[in-house]
Amino acid sequence: MRPCAALIAVSLLSSSCTTTYAIPRSELTRLDGFKDDNAAILKELGDVMLNRPNDRRRAVRDVDGETHQFTADTPLALVGPPTEPEAERFQTEEQRFIQVAVDATRFQGVPLKPDTAPLVVPMAQVDHGRLREFSLGKTLLLTGGIGLAVLASVVTLGLLLDPTDGDGGGDGGGIDFDRLPDHRLRF
Repeated sequence: MRPCAALIAVSLLSSSCTTTYAIPRSELTRLDGFKDDNAAILKELGDVMLNRPNDRRRAVRDVDGETHQFTADTPLALVGPPTEPEAERFQTEEQRFIQVAVDATRFQGVPLKPDTAPLVVPMAQVDHGRLREFSLGKTLLLTGGIGLAVLASVVTLGLLLDPTDGDGGGDGGGIDFDRLPDHRLRF
């Protein structure tokens, strides 16, 4: 039972709760010059100058005007203009970037994932970006809610089931608290 519960908890926490935001093409230019040298160290121990001050996050606004922080841990995908059928719409794979350069003609990003070629996309193909943010609060609420529901189910089932001694003559419908030490729940 414990391994099953642990597996469920780990899968819920690893899947986590995220929210995806549409970032207009005009806001993508705010990412120009983004570079996270510390994340670059993870990619390769090459031409990185340590202890050099840099701006490791950039603020961008979504289509609703809300501000979001872009870091090397923020997944970003580029999406093209709407087409028919929707399946043929231009879209890049969601990636995390350690360096981004954006101008009027192209988007260029160096992915955090090792052995991945830089992403270069003409801005004429881009309608907007898709930014995904992790929400620890939502994840904890979801996991806690599921945990409470499972606990409530176990307690309810325990109250409804009558522990019997096999003689078939119990009154049923409840727990005999006099015999409770003999019938403890074991996890």
